[in-house]
Amino acid sequence: MNVYDEANNLAKALKESSEYKNFLEAKVKLEKDAEKYEMAKDYMRKQMEVQSMQMMGQELTEEQISSYNTLANTIMGIPEIAEFFQTQMYFSVIFQDITDIIAKAVDLDMGLFDENGEVCGS
Repeated sequence: MNVYDEANNLAKALKESSEYKNFLEAKVKLEKDAEKYEMAKDYMRKQMEVQSMQMMGQELTEEQISSYNTLANTIMGIPEIAEFFQTQMYFSVIFQDITDIIAKAVDLDMGLFDENGEVCGS
């Protein structure tokens, strides 16, 4: 068995999955509306900013939380944007599951994580 051939087969299967096709269709539909596409990109930037702050241990102010929640509610109220994020999430779950399966198969965590995915010894 050639590992690269298997990887290419997996990539092909992912590309042919309904989850990927739905995501791609939603993305193309969203890209056709420049204003909504920019709104989605701005939301993703804000989402990454909030996540970065949280990962660095910075607490968000009530105002920041309220502003982010208002933005999220507004964005998710737009059907094309909501569909894009929903299909992206469905595909991301499959992609993450596959990544986890591969990591576990080759014991990639080197014993750093317990069965719940928590860092051992913390």
